Amino acid sequence: MSFFEDFFISAGQEILFGSFKWIGISIKWLFYLGKKPISQIKNENWNNKIGFLALVLIIGLVIYTVK
Repeated sequence: MSFFEDFFISAGQEILFGSFKWIGISIKWLFYLGKKPISQIKNENWNNKIGFLALVLIIGLVIYTVK
């Protein structure tokens, strides 16, 4: 592979995994009804896993409704 292909693949992975974290943070913030500050939620565990599960759930719902 060329340098540019490797660069774009690694940048895409970083953006994808970073979005999992921010989706998880926003879901946890909504769960706490905004009582906890986002700076405190950022340091908690499970943000990536919650974001990944939410994204998988959304994709599954889209596929289910399209069928």
